[in-house]
Amino acid sequence: MPFQRRPMNLYAIPPSASFLETLALGLLARLPGDDPATLARATLLLPTRRAARGLREAFLRAAGGRALLLPRMRALAGLSTEEADELALPDLLDLPPAVAPLTRQAVLAEMAQRIPRRHGGPATPEQAWLLAGELARLFDEIALEEPDLAMLEHAPPEDFAAAWLERLDGLVPDRHAAHWQITTTVLRAAALDWNRWLTERGLLDIGVRRVKALAAQAAAWRDAPLEHPTVAAGIGAGGTIPAAAELLRVLAAAPQGAVVLQGLPEPVAPALWEAIGAAPTHPLAGQARLLKAMGAGPDALRPWYADAPEGTPPDRAVLLGRALTPAEGLPAWTEHDRPRWSAALTGLSRLVAADAQQEAAAIALLLRESAETPGARAALVTPDRDLARRVSAELARHGITADDSAGEPLAETPAASFLRLIGRMVAEGFAPVPLLAVLKHPLCAGGLDRTDWVLAARRMEHDALRGPRPAPGFAGLRASVAASKAGALAEVSRLLDALEGALDGFTTLPDAPALPPADLLRAHLAAAEALAATPDLPGGLRLYAGEEGEPLARHLHDLTEALPNLPPIAPADWPDLFEAALAGPVAPSLRATRGRGDAAHPRIAILGLLEARLQSFDRVVLGALEETAWPQATDPGPWMSRPMRAAFGLPEPEARIGRVAADFLFAAAAAPEAVLSSAARRGGSPTVPARWLVRLDTFLAGQDGLALRASPAAAWAAALDAPDAVTPIPRPAPAPPAALRPRRLTVSDAGLLIADPYAFYAKRVLRLDPLKALEEEVGALDYGMLVHAAMAGFLRAIGTGWPGEAAAQDAWDRASEKALDDYRDRPGILAFWTPRLANIGGFVLEQEAALRGIAPLRACLVEVKGQALLRLPGGEIEIEARADRLDQLPNGGWRVVDYKTGSVPTAKALAAGSAPQLPIEAWLLEQGAYPGSGGAVTDLLYWRLTGGEQAGEVKGLGATAEDGTPFAALAHERLMALAEKWLLGEAPFPSRPHPGRSAMGGDYDHLARIDEWSAGVADNG
Repeated sequence: MPFQRRPMNLYAIPPSASFLETLALGLLARLPGDDPATLARATLLLPTRRAARGLREAFLRAAGGRALLLPRMRALAGLSTEEADELALPDLLDLPPAVAPLTRQAVLAEMAQRIPRRHGGPATPEQAWLLAGELARLFDEIALEEPDLAMLEHAPPEDFAAAWLERLDGLVPDRHAAHWQITTTVLRAAALDWNRWLTERGLLDIGVRRVKALAAQAAAWRDAPLEHPTVAAGIGAGGTIPAAAELLRVLAAAPQGAVVLQGLPEPVAPALWEAIGAAPTHPLAGQARLLKAMGAGPDALRPWYADAPEGTPPDRAVLLGRALTPAEGLPAWTEHDRPRWSAALTGLSRLVAADAQQEAAAIALLLRESAETPGARAALVTPDRDLARRVSAELARHGITADDSAGEPLAETPAASFLRLIGRMVAEGFAPVPLLAVLKHPLCAGGLDRTDWVLAARRMEHDALRGPRPAPGFAGLRASVAASKAGALAEVSRLLDALEGALDGFTTLPDAPALPPADLLRAHLAAAEALAATPDLPGGLRLYAGEEGEPLARHLHDLTEALPNLPPIAPADWPDLFEAALAGPVAPSLRATRGRGDAAHPRIAILGLLEARLQSFDRVVLGALEETAWPQATDPGPWMSRPMRAAFGLPEPEARIGRVAADFLFAAAAAPEAVLSSAARRGGSPTVPARWLVRLDTFLAGQDGLALRASPAAAWAAALDAPDAVTPIPRPAPAPPAALRPRRLTVSDAGLLIADPYAFYAKRVLRLDPLKALEEEVGALDYGMLVHAAMAGFLRAIGTGWPGEAAAQDAWDRASEKALDDYRDRPGILAFWTPRLANIGGFVLEQEAALRGIAPLRACLVEVKGQALLRLPGGEIEIEARADRLDQLPNGGWRVVDYKTGSVPTAKALAAGSAPQLPIEAWLLEQGAYPGSGGAVTDLLYWRLTGGEQAGEVKGLGATAEDGTPFAALAHERLMALAEKWLLGEAPFPSRPHPGRSAMGGDYDHLARIDEWSAGVADNG
């Protein structure tokens, strides 16, 4: 007999020992070595497939190089509700099939949509889908946690449903809130409908079939004694499923069966053991409840292998256990033994990073250090997939390839992202941002050569999509392209034709009538496959290729069969529903190896909590040890409150914390070197260290000031990219030869040259134009153009005299309507500016009536262009300006008017030269540079036109500065100085030489690298 005859074959492996190594050694020691087939006939039940792979390697090491026929290894998922997966057990044969998960969610979503909104019903199909997911989880949990095992094993499913519905009826007495009474009424109706649907189709609910499978296996082991050794190992650390506990009890009671658990850190008194079982957040609470369900206590656990190899100080597990003890065990904290606990801290360290990125860089350095140690194995264990991705990226920097073995959400894989982007593109009317996200996706080719496709997409983006958003829909996209230079390009036309052909039947989501989701999915997938096609490969082969594409193809196949159960929906709701339907499944994470020829490093791993169970490494880093990350926040769900769950017989939501606490305890206890890592800030917000770290720090502080050793990795990460010395670059001041400098200066360029010579150099010497933003918001420049257009149309219509108020009002209305014509496809601008233009019209009519009422103007020049030559010894410079308005008054004098929709410069600004526009226009007018102009300028005015509460304001500045110098003369002097220094001379063009001035818009600030030479001080010049 391989196992000793006792009431139960319950064994334990010390937390400080390598679990899989000890398991292999113990099994080899129990089985006779003269028959190789003996081991092959044994069966091992393990919590994960990764644990099975690790055990194979452990057997090879334990065998010392001799050949072995390995035992059968099956994955029996953990005993918690979250981990209950399809069971790899043989006795599942005669049970009716389970409903497909997506079909269940679709049927429940249809039922959820019938819930009235006033009773909390979903507002959208997406919300119905998510609510159905919560309902399905509740149904599974109710089945898995059912204590009446006889009923589960023998009664038909409808009797089980009737039993728990009877419990539900008494769950909400009058003392509970009214909304909970409504919730349970809705829940009862949904359960009845759901079980009726299952019965009609001869199916079992997923949770019901799982517990029936467990019961069937337990019955088979009871009825037919095991012929060969069968061992369940490492299962039950967080277990609560009664049927699974009964299965393990039957196995432990069988002569050829055994259950091997992870051992306790130290012997526990009965009272404390009871307290541990009653504390759901304790790491051993699940094991205490499991043993209680099996009719055993901690004293029933016997050593699995007497000479278990211990890789860590045995007191480390005791230290961690004491730190995490419930309140009943706190008297042990008063026992001081500094030498003992100081020795227990050997190999244990604490990493505190400033943020998530520094934490990832530090962890990557720790893993790299282990990789450089011959034979050493290291792993990051974390539930935070963002941290896992960051560490994977940082490892690539060091030439180490390591993918996240916990996988990544299916929806975030490249192919699934492509599908989601297509839905968003159509739903948002082919707006530039979602459109380009699709066109530039690596899978998108539209049946054309991928290189040609990308080049055409870039050309269309540059010429047609940058700037204000085009009109919605494919027609709006074509109109925008036709109005641009890209409209004449054959490659862009081919791209649009291919895009429209691929999306045939899937281009009008916002406005289409209600359609069945199954039809929308078919159209969506057909469009995606057409867009993914190339001349060499059909789209399906590209879309569903590789390890990531296979789970997506299976999921979409199941979704195709599930969606006919949903009623028709508004197509505009389809993208949200589709994204919700993709959530949940996990695909292999290939981010690190994608596009690289390197294989994953054999000794470096990145693991989730489930994948890390029972694994052993020389160095393990436990990452993201923060509240809401590890452990995660608990939530009872939308269907039952905590008191209701307790009354119904469901476990506390906090039991999940106990399960991940067990992961923390056993991972930290077993590795020769364990690094406990957290970040001070994550996602821009401060974090709270995990409660286990706080308790550990507090316990150690009570031991005469002990503390965890600080890991140096955070300092390594900070120093990795830190230069030896920071030497700011000098302020850029390029000095091109005079021959390359422009000989023409506009009014706006003069202002730019005064404020920021470097920006003038970039614009006029290098001839660099800023690239417009995608879906550019309308700015002050656009508003100014609209007001200028309305004013110009009005003034041209009324001439130099006053036509009367009615005629003037009619002229203003027609001018403002024409100015708004260019914005008819942009309702936001129309809504904002139509009433404001009306307000401005009232102000303008009042001003014009006062100006022209006595005598007409001699001239009114509108939007007129003027040019004059500035003759200097070094050459000639052409000065150019376009004046908003030049009025010749009845007395012969001229006034220069400029319209502003924003702030208005002061007289001091004009005198100082920082606002040169009106003075330069005045000088040009006096030079006769404008057609029909010439004479003295008697006034400079700004009209501030906002259309707000104060529709307009006139600010007159006169014609001379405070010292009596005419503004026109000042402009002439400054123009000569600017021309001699920068246009005809060879003076450098420094960036922002004046601390108080900066170029409007700052279009060239990034080229000047201002933050680098100014130390980031905004007004440093």
